[in-house]
Amino acid sequence: MNNKEKLFKDLIYALTLSGKIFGTFMAGVILGLYLDDILSTRPLMTLVFLILAFIEVMRILLKGGQS
Repeated sequence: MNNKEKLFKDLIYALTLSGKIFGTFMAGVILGLYLDDILSTRPLMTLVFLILAFIEVMRILLKGGQS
């Protein structure tokens, strides 16, 4: 594998990992805000889902982002 192929592979890996992290946090925020609106518990569910998203991101990072 030459240098360009390794660089491209590393770039794809970094973009995939950042997409997983961003998607996890966005899902936590959107779901938390949605449930807060339905249940009238404004910051509670958002905080709960943000904490859950943080735990999931830590799991993803510790696992190395591999599926």
